Amino acid sequence: MNFAIIIPFYNAENRLATSVESIIKQSYGFAENIQILLINDGSTDKSGDIAEGLVRKHPKNIYQIHVKNGGPARARNIGLMHVRKDTDFVGFLDADDVYSLHMIREIANFAQSHQAINMIVPPFYYLDDFGGKQKIGAHKLNTRFEQGSRVINIQQDYKAIHFYIGGTFLRFERLKQLAFDESLRFGEDQLLITNLLLDDEEYGVVADVGYFYYRDMQGKASLVNKSWQDKTRYQPFLEAVYQTYLHESKAKFGTVIPFVQYLISYHAKLYFYKENTYFREVLTESEQEAFVLAFQKILGEIDEKYIWELDTPQVVQEMMMSIRKNGWPIHFETAPLAEVPIVSLHKNWRPNGHAELICDIEESRTALPEKSFFAAKTLFATKQAELLKRNQDVLIWDVVVRPAGTISKAKIRLKPWELRGKWFYQDANKKVELEQFRLTAELKQKVQRRLKLKRALNQ
Repeated sequence: MNFAIIIPFYNAENRLATSVESIIKQSYGFAENIQILLINDGSTDKSGDIAEGLVRKHPKNIYQIHVKNGGPARARNIGLMHVRKDTDFVGFLDADDVYSLHMIREIANFAQSHQAINMIVPPFYYLDDFGGKQKIGAHKLNTRFEQGSRVINIQQDYKAIHFYIGGTFLRFERLKQLAFDESLRFGEDQLLITNLLLDDEEYGVVADVGYFYYRDMQGKASLVNKSWQDKTRYQPFLEAVYQTYLHESKAKFGTVIPFVQYLISYHAKLYFYKENTYFREVLTESEQEAFVLAFQKILGEIDEKYIWELDTPQVVQEMMMSIRKNGWPIHFETAPLAEVPIVSLHKNWRPNGHAELICDIEESRTALPEKSFFAAKTLFATKQAELLKRNQDVLIWDVVVRPAGTISKAKIRLKPWELRGKWFYQDANKKVELEQFRLTAELKQKVQRRLKLKRALNQ
């Protein structure tokens, strides 16, 4: 099979060569089967020279195309115009990301076995501190790969959403019927992908490879902030992207299918994360009202269950539900307290062999019910958790969603001989087990997973 890999780049001198090298060294015949299209989107640094050097080394396989700066949608569309006619699949790689060694080989094997599948995607991993101390983490949507390589039907598995172009491989014949919307500054890739999925209803996942997305936590944070300071990221985005999903789903299926409802819910939560604090600064009051009312209209098409199923802090879910119910002006409402406090659980390992069990209290509670507590029972003792309260208000936009004085965490400190046991909540009437823990074994598994990923990255 023949592949074309499109890499749009703008001022990518630091990592462009590394990204291209991850394609050149693929275990699947680079010289015979792979074309790389480097789309220089008006770069002003040395990345154009770096691209030219790669072209000189591999003139039959690598091409640089110069375009006036116009954004990734236009750059990708121009790249598609230069794909060889004998190409079977087109892949997309961002200019500071990399493929694992066997990526294209495994995509080709899967494609040969599934001739009717037009889109194939690998797992997605975040890579921090590139070139130094590497920290690797898995994308939340990687749960799709736990059952191995397979075909996913979006009607049967509505949580198996996909919306980002990095690492995505599309059959060229199918891609000829599509184009990236150049009028959009954000979401042009997810719009194309979702339109394809609503038509095809199926796509493939290949589990034993990896797309590594480099996160420069300082530099990319500034780019993220910049994107949230653009007015088009608000009401225009909702109408161009989310409303299109709703319209296309109704047109084909006569209803908004669960896949689309969950996709919109999953993506819309980003508006309420703590780093996206520019809502009041960017929009005038009338624009704020129009944005929130447009949001209310969209959320009104989504069943509450899909919002509550999100893997996201409860305050985000409550804000989405508040907008869904109340619209403008924003009136935030907390959910009723559960009989057993809703918590998210995690652990901290300490260098001295000690550890901490931490319950993040998701609900807005000033106190636990009388005679209630969190605790851990180990082989040696039962240890009750320390409750920590917030010392300042938690805000979404400028709305207080968790006041100072509410409980934020329940923390249990464990000594090296107490790393195995049960974590539970107890009140006056019952005892509820939250989790059994074996922290030494869990830490070992965590280290092994990271080593495996680093080997895949560095092969």
